This record gives sequence, structure tokens and C-alpha cells, in this order.
Amino acid sequence: MKKAILILALAAVAGFAKAQQIQIPNNGYWVVESNKHSPKESVVRFYNLDNVLVYQENISGKKVKVNNKHTRQALNNTLELALNGKLHNEPVLAMELLNSLS
Repeated sequence: MKKAILILALAAVAGFAKAQQIQIPNNGYWVVESNKHSPKESVVRFYNLDNVLVYQENISGKKVKVNNKHTRQALNNTLELALNGKLHNEPVLAMELLNSLS
């Protein structure tokens, strides 16, 4: 009886606690380069699956924390824009990262 109640309670908690999964891009990838001496200066490069650089952006004034869910989502969104040819040297990623601070 106790096992049944425990199983039902765990199932209820699992149903309510659905974690949002971040989509992993399957048509390209991004690389963040930074330096330990200047952690708030980063270069983010976006590549297609042929390892061709499609977009590059410099991030200044903010540390790019790739373990952060919102940062990874912003990187993936920018990658999609870059692969679709919708970026024309605009600091899209920097703006999205700065807006996520609010």
C-alpha cells in the first residue's frame, strides 16, 4: 500500500515537473572563445555542418555562460538566423544576451 502511494506521488510530481528541453541544432554549431584574463570579452563563431564559418560576433561587457539555459537558447537562435542568411553584421546575439539580464 505504501509503495502504491509513493509511486502515485512520484508520478504526480514527475507530471508537474516537466523540464523544458533546449533544441540542439542539427544543421550547424557554434563555438565560444574567451580568455581567462578578459572573461567579459568573447568571440562567438557560427558554422554550418561543412565547417564553414557563416557568422561571427564579438561580445563585450558580458561573460558568455554557455551552461546557462537562456544563453544556449540565444546561441541556438542566432545560429538558426545565421544559417538562414538573415544576419548582416548586426549584433543580434549581444542584444539578446543583454536583454536576458532584465
